Amino acid sequence: MEDQYEIIERCMRDDRLAQEKFYRHFYPSMFCLCKKFFQDDHAVLEAVNDGMLKVFNRLKDYHPDKGALFNWVYTVVRNTALDKLKTSVKVPVAAVSEEEVEIPTGNILEDLEWRDVYHYLDLLPPATRAVFSLFYLEHFNISAITKQLQIAPGTVKWQLSEGRRLLHPVLKKHFTI
Repeated sequence: MEDQYEIIERCMRDDRLAQEKFYRHFYPSMFCLCKKFFQDDHAVLEAVNDGMLKVFNRLKDYHPDKGALFNWVYTVVRNTALDKLKTSVKVPVAAVSEEEVEIPTGNILEDLEWRDVYHYLDLLPPATRAVFSLFYLEHFNISAITKQLQIAPGTVKWQLSEGRRLLHPVLKKHFTI
C-alpha cells in the first residue's frame, strides 16, 4: 500500500478510491481473522464489512504512536466480529463448576497448516468454535474470553474441554497426539 498516512487522509475525506484501496489491502487478513469465528462465508463477509465500516468511521482515532495500523484495524475488526458473535450464537451454559473442568494445556492447533485449522474448526459447534478460536488462535486467556463473550469461566473451560473432546478422535487419525 502506498504511503499509509496519505491513504488514511484521503479515506477520511471520503475518497472512495482510497477507501477501496485500503479495504482491498486489509481484506485477505481480515477475512482469515473472521473465518476463525464463523463457519459460513456470508457471516464472515458480513463481519469483515461491519468491522471495516467501523474502521472507516474511526480512522480519526488511529494514532501511529500507539501502534501499527494493521494491529489497530485487526483489533477493531476482531472486536466487531466478537460483538456479532455474542448476539448471533447462544453459548450453552455448562452445568458444571469451575473446579470440575480441567484447564486445557498445550495448543493442539499450533502444528497445523492454516487451511487445516479452518477445516477442523468447521467440525465444532459455533459457540465452541468461538471459544476455541479465542483461546488457541488469538491467545486470549480464560478471563479475557469470559469478559469478551460475557460468559462464566466454567462455561469457557467446558467449551474448551468440549472442543478438545470433539477434535481428539479426528486429530488422532492424522497426528500423533
